[in-house]
Amino acid sequence: MKKNIKYIIFALIIIIIVAIVATVIIVNQNKKENKVEKENKNYESYDGIEIDKNEISYQENTTVDDLKNEIGANGDNSIYETQTEYDGRKILSVKPDMQFCTVLTGIVENKKPENDLSHIEEVGNSFSGKKGIWVAQDSRQAFLSILNQTTKNNYSINDEGYLECRVSINANETDKSIESILFSNKMYIISITGTCYILDEVSGEVTEYPFEKMAPDQACEYYESGNQKIFVLTTNQANILSAQELINAIIYN
Repeated sequence: MKKNIKYIIFALIIIIIVAIVATVIIVNQNKKENKVEKENKNYESYDGIEIDKNEISYQENTTVDDLKNEIGANGDNSIYETQTEYDGRKILSVKPDMQFCTVLTGIVENKKPENDLSHIEEVGNSFSGKKGIWVAQDSRQAFLSILNQTTKNNYSINDEGYLECRVSINANETDKSIESILFSNKMYIISITGTCYILDEVSGEVTEYPFEKMAPDQACEYYESGNQKIFVLTTNQANILSAQELINAIIYN
């Protein structure tokens, strides 16, 4: 009986040793395979994060179509461009000029633009060569109210929608900033709605961007194309921002 117990104990010890040896071999093999796989994938490290340079978004000749397929975007190719991030990754982005035209079309027509890219470009270029400060029709009284609270001069908006200085008396710094815009070759377009229409990056469709609902303390959304700038100001319904903060969002951008 004692001999049987010794045999059993000896057998268990052999089994445990074999299991330990097998485990060590498997672990080492996995390490080798992972190392080979890692080398084949051409990893690089940025800020402690390893990235696979074989991914589509890290390849040198990545195209708009490649990135569209990667994120499932289906907009017209003409609205997109590729941009390079700090770590070399390529991302898909709507062309700034096209986004500008879309926002401007929504402001000028005071409604969501149709998904007609040629019409959007046509309307978007309607201020080409012009200068001054133009205010959307439904925003003119609100903009004059902001000016009355922050300036010393007397302003008006003419029938075409352009801001004019009627009387200049004891101009303050805000007046001087506005005057420099009026006498520059720049075109400023103002809307006070708290929302705007943009081209969605994934669908390529025109969609509403109600930034005021998302961030009530955000003064404006800002878009630029050449010497033209669009400022879509918050309506400030929650009275979070002062009139000076709103006008500063324009004159300091």
